[in-house]
Amino acid sequence: MKISLTLQLHLSVLLFGTAGLIGKLVDLPAMQLVLGRTLFGALALAVFMSLVKQTSQTRWWPAQTVTSTPKFVGHLLTSSLVLVGHWWSFFYAIQISGVGVALVGFSAFPVFVTLLEALLQGRKVDIKDGFTTALVVLGLWLVAPTISWQNSAFQGLVWGVFSGALFAVLALQNKYLVQVFGGIKLGFWQQVFAALMCLLLVDIPSLISGLGSATQSPSSKDMTYLLVLGVGLTALPHVMFITCLKQVRAHTAAIVASLEPVYAIAFAWLLLAEQPAVTTVLGALIILLAVALNQWQKKLVASVH
Repeated sequence: MKISLTLQLHLSVLLFGTAGLIGKLVDLPAMQLVLGRTLFGALALAVFMSLVKQTSQTRWWPAQTVTSTPKFVGHLLTSSLVLVGHWWSFFYAIQISGVGVALVGFSAFPVFVTLLEALLQGRKVDIKDGFTTALVVLGLWLVAPTISWQNSAFQGLVWGVFSGALFAVLALQNKYLVQVFGGIKLGFWQQVFAALMCLLLVDIPSLISGLGSATQSPSSKDMTYLLVLGVGLTALPHVMFITCLKQVRAHTAAIVASLEPVYAIAFAWLLLAEQPAVTTVLGALIILLAVALNQWQKKLVASVH
């Protein structure tokens, strides 16, 4: 049965939202979480790719000669580094402030997507896109705690916004890279390079005051969670989301991905008893409204054409 692009996009975001809970369940520094996530994710994709019927020439690397140029490899490496930064700040924000605040902060990324798209394409921001992203900003403002770096909730919100900004950059990078690699190969190589980068960076947070704790050995419970995170909540949704970018505008994908905090807050409430504040729920509902408006607009345009 073929899954529609819209359903595939929403399913990938649902799985991404579930991944946020691992940041609270696993007792490991954020960089080690990213290392485990990328390692298991890369291994899962490697197994899948080995089973796919393709020639050995194109199974692991695209046949296009453009991929052999230093510039293209540079784009791939840069996107992997952005992925590491996005996931690290994502988990760190959750660990210091809780799922709700951190994920609503992350949901600001459509604003960055809209601005970056307009900048790169040399056009003005579309009024309709500007309105939906403005709703996301409003939702973010409602969640904002006291503006003080001494406040852990404010720190989590800031790191969440930073993670969202990096995700916006990654979405636009993947929009270009997926045209050459395809979703599966791109997801595999990004996670391979991301895992290698994590191996180099895993001890750095312990050297910077306030950004993490020393590297520690994961327990069997932690390894189980990392396996679930890497395979079911990373490899699968990562490929699904990237594949959707072939035919979906980056801004549309970004608005749908804004549902991630809604899913994450709901799961945190049900599974971790992490009850969100009224303002957090209100902010999440406003984001949901932005998603609904964007989807309605897309269907309206499609019916006209």
